[in-house]
Amino acid sequence: MIKFAVIGQGHIGKRHAEMIRRNPDSKLVAVCDVLSKEALGLNDIEEDFFNSIDDLLNSNLEIDVVNICTPNGFHAEYAIKALQAKKHVVLEKPIALTKVDAEKILFKSLEMSKHVFSVMQNRYSPPSVWLKELVDNKTLGDIYMVKLDCYW
Repeated sequence: MIKFAVIGQGHIGKRHAEMIRRNPDSKLVAVCDVLSKEALGLNDIEEDFFNSIDDLLNSNLEIDVVNICTPNGFHAEYAIKALQAKKHVVLEKPIALTKVDAEKILFKSLEMSKHVFSVMQNRYSPPSVWLKELVDNKTLGDIYMVKLDCYW
């Protein structure tokens, strides 16, 4: 049984939490957000709730993996804190906002012997594969600009 905590309870964080709850081989033990449970509509959750990553990581809960689903600017800081606490990390994209911060995360994961994984759920989806083939085969010629609107 892999034990998870999810930091950030916006749309994506709630989705991570729900997918963990549905997996019989995993257990969600905690969620964390700067907003209150009431403001997030999480009054009925069974998991422990925290308002800061520091409180979560210092709670002595048994956690194997920390999913970071916060605004992008917090990804690097929170990933490094989780790795320092000897947790594996799942990061929503982007891993970090700068190359330097991304390298710090990777270095810390190697130093702590913990895995870091970035979510790339659409990388191998049929439309993505098809578009990549169009570009690689130059079916559309030389591409100088792309505008993409993605409606979920």
